[in-house]
This record gives sequence, structure tokens and C-alpha cells, in this order.
Amino acid sequence: MHSTIPGLKQYNGIRKGLFLAMIICVLLSLPSCDRSIFYEEMQHVEGTDWKESDTLFFKFEVTDTLQAYDLSFSVRNTTSYQFQNLYLFITAWYPDQTWSRDTAECILAASDGEWLGKGNGKIRDSQYLFRKGVKFRRSGKYTIGVNQAMRTESLAGVSDIGIRLEKSGK
Repeated sequence: MHSTIPGLKQYNGIRKGLFLAMIICVLLSLPSCDRSIFYEEMQHVEGTDWKESDTLFFKFEVTDTLQAYDLSFSVRNTTSYQFQNLYLFITAWYPDQTWSRDTAECILAASDGEWLGKGNGKIRDSQYLFRKGVKFRRSGKYTIGVNQAMRTESLAGVSDIGIRLEKSGK
């Protein structure tokens, strides 16, 4: 014969309720995925200097040719970067073996020398909208190559470059 402790059932019910509430709080606190971001990648510039011949490659596959995207670049630089801006050569290779090239300018500091972008200390992160409403005409694999275009063979102070393709009209 076993005896029950008065209030034990009520105690177990409260424990189960608290456990369930705790699980719900944990699930709600997890970061949500931003479904508007189609592709995002950040790449580190190897070594201390970014040589003009060093290309960063970003590869992705497109299946939806009706969707429009906004293309942005991310730049992480140190406060020892010696210029106000950063020019990039952007080369895109398409599934049909054709390619195109364009130039982008990223303003990293104001004319008075104050750094733009987010960050404290010696690192700054900036994001630049390059093209709005980009549509990919063919499904398949795309590659975007990024080179520094600062008219110097070796560029110090840029540590990372990234691209983001986000669905337009977010």
C-alpha cells in the first residue's frame, strides 16, 4: 500500500506548467531567421594587405528568376585604413558563361576623417547598397568576384568583405 502526500499532484502540475513556460521562453528567445535574406557571406582578406590581384569569390545558385533582389556589400576595416573611401571591382559570372564588370565605391569616413559605420575601438563595419531590384534572368550557378580597385598594388586596413542578396520590397 502506498500513501500519497497531500498536495503532491498540485505540486507536479505546477512543475509541469513552469517547465512548459520555460521551454516556450527559450524558444521565443532564439534568433529568428530573416527569410528575406537569400544569400549572405563574409570573407576574410588573407594576410595583412589586400593585393589588387587577390579576388574574393562568392558563389550561389538561383532557381527563382522572377524574384528581385537588393545587392549590398559589407566592409570591415580598421581605423588604420589610410583612405576615406574604397573602390571595388565587381565581376559577375553568369550560368550561360558570360560575365560583366562594374565598379562600386564605399565611403568609409566623412570628409573630416570621422569613421562611418558601426563599431567601437579599431574595427568598423559598414554596409552599402549597390544595386536595387536585381533580377537573375537564368536559373543556375552565379559567381561574384570582388577585387580592391584603389590603384595601389597592396591595400592595408581592410579585413573582410561580404555580400548580401536580400529580397526586394522587404
